[in-house]
Amino acid sequence: MQFLSIPGQAKEKKQLVTQVDQDRVPHAQILLGRPGSPKLAIALAYACYILCLDRKNGDACGVCKSCLKSMQYKHPDLHFAFPVISKEGKKREDTTSQDFLDKWRLAVAENPYMDLQAWSQYIGAEKSQPNINTRECNDMIKQLGMRSFESPYKIQIIWLPEYLGKEGNRLLKMIEEPTDNTFIILVAENQERILNTVISRCQLTKISPVSDEDAKEYISSRNPSINPEILSQAVQMSDGDLHKAMSIALGSSVDYSELLLSWMRLSYKRDFSELNNWITMLNSKGREDIKHFIEYAMSFMREYAFFLQTEDVSRLSESQQATAKNMTKIMDMLKVESVAKLLQEALRDIMRNVNPRICLMAKSIELGDILRSKDQVKSLYDM
Repeated sequence: MQFLSIPGQAKEKKQLVTQVDQDRVPHAQILLGRPGSPKLAIALAYACYILCLDRKNGDACGVCKSCLKSMQYKHPDLHFAFPVISKEGKKREDTTSQDFLDKWRLAVAENPYMDLQAWSQYIGAEKSQPNINTRECNDMIKQLGMRSFESPYKIQIIWLPEYLGKEGNRLLKMIEEPTDNTFIILVAENQERILNTVISRCQLTKISPVSDEDAKEYISSRNPSINPEILSQAVQMSDGDLHKAMSIALGSSVDYSELLLSWMRLSYKRDFSELNNWITMLNSKGREDIKHFIEYAMSFMREYAFFLQTEDVSRLSESQQATAKNMTKIMDMLKVESVAKLLQEALRDIMRNVNPRICLMAKSIELGDILRSKDQVKSLYDM
């Protein structure tokens, strides 16, 4: 992977490129970012740049023999460790990343912005908790203690070191005193779950979430036929999580904005026949789309609250701006707070596998009560 293919992150890219160009790459560092941020993609591009034989304009050339191997994640001096489960036919204590390396290469090539849930589904670990075990740690120590094969450098990328647990203590000496020209890159999401003894031995680089505009450009450039309105909604509700934005934008044809507006209208009207039809329609799309709808509604309410306080509509699409301006006639901050709480409860219930029809009907009645409260309801039909 090259830096050029990663959306945004100009500051972070420049910092890492400068480290390499000035020959001051830290022996151990943590790239820390929220789920869906480009931390893994940046680690892969960084490793490719270090190993490249003909660096150009602050990026790997992409065509030398080293780059060709690095970009297929097959360079003999580029090593990976990541959370796994037991492989069929092997005990868990004997299973390491090496057993899942082929799947890892395919998964990362397809989506370097994936999160643990996506990886778990990829390897069939929905009912098991992946982790990095003792055998993996011992293999890393042994591997990095050997001479490099082709490059002057050896690079170890550890994805989600949070799942090392106490096993991280086994790596302390390797992290603190690696062999010459050995670089260890930990790609993490939750600093609090990493041992302090590990953190204290690493240089920390924080990776920012992808901006809305960068996310839109990245997704639309790879999917030119995507509906701009659905893309805008997906990016807004993902809040910088590029993996989530892609999953929603490419996996749904639902216009959540119109869906939210119709739900508010029907909840206010209390026409239970129409409301039941609406719930039946949404329920037919499956639990994941219901979850996404509620997440969209929550993100819209956040933006609407921001709009009420600042009149800034920069994160809203044109149709959302029109809706927000109409909503000022009926919804003040108190109502927004009540609706936000309602949506949080609805999402919690859906995540806990509460019957969606029962949950949606109960929350629709509650939403109607909120919207009908006081006397600011006369323009609801005009929205």
